[in-house]
Amino acid sequence: ESTTLSQHSYGWAIDINPLQNPYVRNDGTVLRHIAKPFRNRSLQRKGMIHDGDVVVRSFGRIGWEWGGDWHTLKDYMHFSLTGR
Repeated sequence: ESTTLSQHSYGWAIDINPLQNPYVRNDGTVLRHIAKPFRNRSLQRKGMIHDGDVVVRSFGRIGWEWGGDWHTLKDYMHFSLTGR
């Protein structure tokens, strides 16, 4: 159990539409089984966030980073001020 507070608890991170924008490990495992159909990012479904979308560009303009740009895993729902 972690004793460290998350970036979310400080207001430095937000998750948007976690079902449509899952957390995907390096091996392709999706954190929430119900979100597995949304692992395929070539799909264009309502609520999905893709590189270049207005939400990614808007958060980028204010200095926030998107978890979909991470290299070791993908957290497509996640935007944060600190990049974590």
